[in-house]
Amino acid sequence: MIDLLVVGAGPAGLAAARTAGELGLRVVVADENAEAGGQYYRQPGLPGAALDRRQTRGRAVIDAARGVAELRLGCSVVALDPTPTGLRAWLDRDGGLEWLMPRAILLATGAFDTPVAFPGWTLPGVMSAGAAQALVKSQLVRPGRRAVVAGSGPFVFAVADALRHAGVRVAEAVEAATLRGALPHLPSSMRHARRYGELAALVLPLVASGTAIRSGEVVASAQGRDRLEAVRLRPRGRPGAPADANGERVVEADLLCVGYGFSASTELARLAGAAMSVDPGLGQPIPAADAWQAASRPGLFVAGEAAGLGGAAVAEAEGELAAIGAARHLERLDVRAADELASRVRPRLAALRGFAALLPRIFPRPDGLGLLADPATIVCRCENVSLATVLAAVDQGKADSLNELKAATRCGQGWCQGRVCGALLPGVIGARRTGFDGTSQYTARVPVRPVGLAAVVAQLDAIGASEAPSDAGRPTPSPS
Repeated sequence: MIDLLVVGAGPAGLAAARTAGELGLRVVVADENAEAGGQYYRQPGLPGAALDRRQTRGRAVIDAARGVAELRLGCSVVALDPTPTGLRAWLDRDGGLEWLMPRAILLATGAFDTPVAFPGWTLPGVMSAGAAQALVKSQLVRPGRRAVVAGSGPFVFAVADALRHAGVRVAEAVEAATLRGALPHLPSSMRHARRYGELAALVLPLVASGTAIRSGEVVASAQGRDRLEAVRLRPRGRPGAPADANGERVVEADLLCVGYGFSASTELARLAGAAMSVDPGLGQPIPAADAWQAASRPGLFVAGEAAGLGGAAVAEAEGELAAIGAARHLERLDVRAADELASRVRPRLAALRGFAALLPRIFPRPDGLGLLADPATIVCRCENVSLATVLAAVDQGKADSLNELKAATRCGQGWCQGRVCGALLPGVIGARRTGFDGTSQYTARVPVRPVGLAAVVAQLDAIGASEAPSDAGRPTPSPS
């Protein structure tokens, strides 16, 4: 009997697994990556590779969780199936399906880079900032020779620094925010001065290596014939306005890393029937959670970026709190003991959330990103659907939400199952047309990750065999 299934082995999942295991729960952690750690603590995929300071700390966090919990890596949770007694989790591991019936489930599924569509964004050499960081840190791959990293927030400089360490010449790191916009929020953030020191530790080596640090600009387009050759940048527009085409400039590069924020991974929460609420900072639906990180469905908990963006420190604290909440739910802790343990976490979590709430104000996602795409720009990469096709469906009254758009244009029916265009289209359409439900989401479907047909057939055969009646007493069939 498994007490707690943790989906995701990033900061939130690992902290939850360690805490729950130390409280005596039997814990299984499932993560689709070959190594635990998530994006923040991402470990190198090659044995014997040198670890940086963050990876070294991540290794200690992973080992602490592994000491009290079972880690199943390379294992995707592809469905949560409601049953009369709880939630059944379907796992795809090594090409085979299996299911578990844990007494409680914690979703720590993280987030992914929110895509931005602009002319040329599908060219080879253009990728999300998170993908570039993963290639460098996990696969030890140098994805280009001369890079431009553009986006909003400290992650821009973290990715640029990772590329620098990998031997990539980072020509420019381009932050969309401006110092003028950040100034009103600086006094309230000074109690977190240590964070500015961490940012300086990323920026100063970049400057010393020759990287130009730019602000107040966004990517306008990517240029090249068969792959990226240059990046066109332009000043960000005034609040509520598109980027300003005046003052455009071109930077030669064979690698463009784009990072204008993140989207929470909520497919499993929606499959489980969890109530959703719109995060005011994200402008997107996330699972509603109470003071114990419990979702609306009994026995289901959420933590980390999947429950709202806040960074690794917030994710770890939420993971701890969710584990205490799970132990309380399973009656492994009485109310008094749970409250006492939670009282050690909540003040720290509140302070961390306070700083996390400041970041979108200091580094706001620029207005007008949804207006960068032109009619020929592909907005659903899997099904090769252009913006012109999408807008025609909206204008013809065939699509007032993502699900209606899916039926009319095939957007969201491809390999990524709508993760890319589902995060992209509300902003792109909403910037051009009124009446479209900007908070709509594609209906979550089983499986939430691609599953091999052989695994499905084998599982169906196993179910059929278990449900087949005995041959005893069965009449012998006729030859016909």
